[in-house]
Amino acid sequence: MAAEPLARSLRAGATAGAALLPWRRAPAWRAAEVLPELLGLVYRGANEAQPWLSLAERLRQLLGARNVVVTLLHRPDSHGDVHVTAQEAGDEIDWDLAERIWRERFAHIEQLQPDAVAPGQVLEFGPGDVEADCAAFFRELGLGQCLRTCFAEHGGMRCWLDVLRPGQGPQFGFDEQEHQLLQTLAPHLASALQLYARLQRQEAERTVYARGLEHLQLGCVLLDGELRVLAVNDAAWGLLARHAGIDLQQGRLQLRDRELQGRFQQLLAQVLAQRQNAAGQGGGALLRVPSAQGGLLGMLIAPTPLQHFYQGQQTPSLSLYLVELADDAGSGAATQGYPPELIAQLFALTRQEARLVACLAEGQSISEAAAQMGVAVSAARNYSKNIYAKLGLKGQTDLVRMLCRSSLLLRR
Repeated sequence: MAAEPLARSLRAGATAGAALLPWRRAPAWRAAEVLPELLGLVYRGANEAQPWLSLAERLRQLLGARNVVVTLLHRPDSHGDVHVTAQEAGDEIDWDLAERIWRERFAHIEQLQPDAVAPGQVLEFGPGDVEADCAAFFRELGLGQCLRTCFAEHGGMRCWLDVLRPGQGPQFGFDEQEHQLLQTLAPHLASALQLYARLQRQEAERTVYARGLEHLQLGCVLLDGELRVLAVNDAAWGLLARHAGIDLQQGRLQLRDRELQGRFQQLLAQVLAQRQNAAGQGGGALLRVPSAQGGLLGMLIAPTPLQHFYQGQQTPSLSLYLVELADDAGSGAATQGYPPELIAQLFALTRQEARLVACLAEGQSISEAAAQMGVAVSAARNYSKNIYAKLGLKGQTDLVRMLCRSSLLLRR
């Protein structure tokens, strides 16, 4: 299929296609005037929801660009990269499809390959630098010259910034001042990327630890220095919803029992003072919270580590860990025991052996387990002998002890 028909299909049904967008003259600017603003956007971009989108949009306006694209991840084994794109209003081109066409037909062209530009280098290319079919594809999309730079960080992350100018109008190529602007921004983008990579690693770690708490069914609530709630994990929300003895009201935890609420406030103040005096290394305090329906929560109030260079109203100061010690009557939250399929995976047992282990772990006798499984008692005894032999155990007591130690791994 020819390049031009492929390109036309990208805007089928669009009310404003690439070739219909009017050329707009870039505003006059001086580097000394715009550079402080752009540097601010470079470093602010590391913390944006779409990294460096504000910078891309400002560069698009300043340089009279059709698109400005930040490529955060180049994936040669896939049909698409990870892009953040600033584009002109009314542009209805399907740029994801355009990228797929480029990968299928033109990825072999050396000038267009991401590795053609080294970190810190600025490179300009356009339709005149590529083969005829690719040049026709550029023109059909309304694209002219591209000004590209690469920026990288020490951990191996490598990104690209592309300024794509329209293919029509007198301001077709890029002048020396525009080249120099990207040359000046490149080292700052590398520094900002270092910060971005560190933030992303910390966020990944936080997510892993948060999922670990959820897996353990451990509720966690973070409080600031004025005892206001900063964050509540999903397990804690579930415990608060089920437990009738504790509520979250106006950003603060409230115990329904007045006497217990007074004790709770005393412990919070005590641990907060402990945090300041012991540089966040205090042991914390324990509290149990009953409800009228028979439920019982265990609570550990612990200080968070003291960070000497981090302060402010949003600083986490206390961690509250919540564990359900007894279920509310009729709550339906009773334990479901150990799933046999997980027991079979962890201990390399057969399905029947794993079912027997689950029964024995609930305190059933061999005969009771056999009845529940629908097998003869003699068969259940044979299963138990196989289990003890495989796991090197002496009997049911050792089996229950092993399962208790493995309980964190055997939760769904």
